[in-house]
Amino acid sequence: MFAFPLLTPIGKADHTATQTAVQPVNTASFIPFGDYRGGVSLATGWLAGALGGAKRIIVGQLADSGSVKIFSSVSALDGGPSLYLQSPEHHDHGAPFREIASFEAFGGSDGARVATTSTTTGANLLVSGAAPGGTDASVIKYAFVRPNVQSTTLEAVRLGQVWSGKASAPPALGGD
Repeated sequence: MFAFPLLTPIGKADHTATQTAVQPVNTASFIPFGDYRGGVSLATGWLAGALGGAKRIIVGQLADSGSVKIFSSVSALDGGPSLYLQSPEHHDHGAPFREIASFEAFGGSDGARVATTSTTTGANLLVSGAAPGGTDASVIKYAFVRPNVQSTTLEAVRLGQVWSGKASAPPALGGD
């Protein structure tokens, strides 16, 4: 992940230096599926937005089992948005993302594509895929819920099927 800072962080100003062109800053990186190399579908969105934190990062395997994983940073799942309780002088770019949900929408299919849609309370997740060995594909809509107030992960709740039809590969999706 990269950030493109437009301002010098508080406490780091060097008033003797001239302002240079904005350069991207690598703020975080992780490998969502270990040594898997089949490519991923990537989306961001406010899944379970009421829990706070940064936008969620959603990845789906384009091959293999079609696993979908959701990553989050410093939300109520982690005991509160501690980043926002610190002095602004201590804020810097970067956030520790961790996996908060994982599931296989199509029971081990040959890939999944992901996208998010906006709602009044956050976002829903769309996942497209095809059942293993089948000729039919579909797009399924999910919400994410915290099973209880102590839980540090989310569970996928299937809201319904958005589309289905004949296809041998997951349909392409677009989102917010």
